Amino acid sequence: MLRFRREFCATLLLLCVSRSTRLSVSLADAEPVLIRPLKVYESLIKGVHDHFNNTCIILFHGTMNVIEKKGLEDMEGLLALQRYLSGSLNIRTVIMDFSMFKDRVGKTYHHIKRPLFVLLNDLDEIREQFISVSKWITMSYPTWLLFLRDGTRFDEFLSNVYVPFDCILMVTQRDSKGTGEIVRDVYQISKEDNLRSMKFGEWNAREGFQGPQLGLYQRRNDLNGRNIRVVSVHDPPVSRIIRNKAGQPSRIGGFFGEVIQLLQEGMNCTFTYMEASSWGTRLPNGTWTGSIRMLVEDKADLAATELMMSSDRLEAIKFTTPVYSTKCRAYIRRPDTTAVKWNTYLAPFAFNVWNAIGLTVVVVALTITGIDVLSRKVNWFPVDLRPNSRSTLSEILFYVFGAFCGQGMEPSPLDPTRLVHLNVHLTGVVVLAAYSAALISFLAIKTFVMPFTTMEGLLKDGTYRFAVVGDSADYSFFQNTSDTVLTVMFEELLARELDLPVNYFDGLNRVCQEKKYAFMTLDNMATVLQGKVECAVEPLDAIMQTTIAMAVPSHSPYRGIIDTKQNLVGLR
Repeated sequence: MLRFRREFCATLLLLCVSRSTRLSVSLADAEPVLIRPLKVYESLIKGVHDHFNNTCIILFHGTMNVIEKKGLEDMEGLLALQRYLSGSLNIRTVIMDFSMFKDRVGKTYHHIKRPLFVLLNDLDEIREQFISVSKWITMSYPTWLLFLRDGTRFDEFLSNVYVPFDCILMVTQRDSKGTGEIVRDVYQISKEDNLRSMKFGEWNAREGFQGPQLGLYQRRNDLNGRNIRVVSVHDPPVSRIIRNKAGQPSRIGGFFGEVIQLLQEGMNCTFTYMEASSWGTRLPNGTWTGSIRMLVEDKADLAATELMMSSDRLEAIKFTTPVYSTKCRAYIRRPDTTAVKWNTYLAPFAFNVWNAIGLTVVVVALTITGIDVLSRKVNWFPVDLRPNSRSTLSEILFYVFGAFCGQGMEPSPLDPTRLVHLNVHLTGVVVLAAYSAALISFLAIKTFVMPFTTMEGLLKDGTYRFAVVGDSADYSFFQNTSDTVLTVMFEELLARELDLPVNYFDGLNRVCQEKKYAFMTLDNMATVLQGKVECAVEPLDAIMQTTIAMAVPSHSPYRGIIDTKQNLVGLR
């Protein structure tokens, strides 16, 4: 029995020694997680973090169990790096591999604001995991920093990774002396394009990290002839589709044609053009129509037309920097006939002035009548100076009124009466001159009477039709509005229109050609098109303030450079 126990213990000890030996050999052969000294990691990561003002850092390694596969030394190094970043610098820092990131974070990574993702090494494990993650993550969302060994080429490491034009991915390698780091910025213009790189900065132990002075799109300011697919809507004069002899769109004219011409020169790219039948609206099943659909389905890279920014569109696409802001309102045809306003002839004087003139006529008539009567009863006047005929009060009122109208009065031999006549004529000249001048001004101005000035008035009138551009944000606005009046207008007027205008010019033409037709458009479009339609149109009260911009697909890598070039040419 004692012999058996001794043999068993010896066998167990041999197994333990053998396993320990294999583990030691395995750890000795394993590549380290940290391929730089700890001080290099600490200083360089801190410098990049400060340059981009990131809110947190995720340190990625390629091993699920670092202690088992790499050893305690690597684990201690990782924890020391985390303690420095989290404890000493108060930067939220976590350590994980990409498998853990996918399981615990996954598609919710957008909840992390301005993260810095650091790949601590370029080993095969982390490369394979990085390739897998790059296929579903939005590469341009985080800032990337990748540490490479001296013998690793970044184009080989990233050969199966698409680095979009707007992605900030930096690779760092030791310099020729081996004492510092050269940080390079890596990107692709398109998926088919080769990886491009430029020097981003450098690091050394004495000066730390030194980054670029220029912004992202000041450095990446050239698309190197990349073809951009542009879709537009024929809506003259702001966007006109110009066709070649084969009937295919060859370029865009009008305001947006000039805009993209400036962009083409600034970005060094080429354009191919497509036409959409409408701007686009969302259908009940969630799909889109028109130019929005072409962006969503990746058939176009840029929609160069006057797209109204709305919340439902923001869920499907991204807008560029706003081109302009304007107001949206309904327009009707100016009433053809000028209404006869009898009060126009009284308008030159205020009501109190007319009262004063009337009172003056009556007082003067009574004064003249009183003098006439008094001269006959009192012998103050010689017989030859007394009036030969006797005028009635009504006749004298008529004479005085005539004097105010510039007419003469029957002469009187009495000096008091003559004095009154003089005052009447002087007053009449002044009043008549003032009245005539004011009346001419009032009559020279052509006035018209608007049947209503608000959308509520249009609805109450009941005789007008109402329309907006079909398949547009205007239509969606009425379809989804919470305003009671506009909801009723949609149900009772707009929903009944089976043939909606295809653009703003078509809509304003219908206002002129059809009887009692109201059409909603943008203020600037009405101003531009006023001289091109057959009649004068009049605006109602504004419905809403809106912003107009171009648009790109939701994950377009070119939105940033387009916005930058727009601002540089003064289109904002």
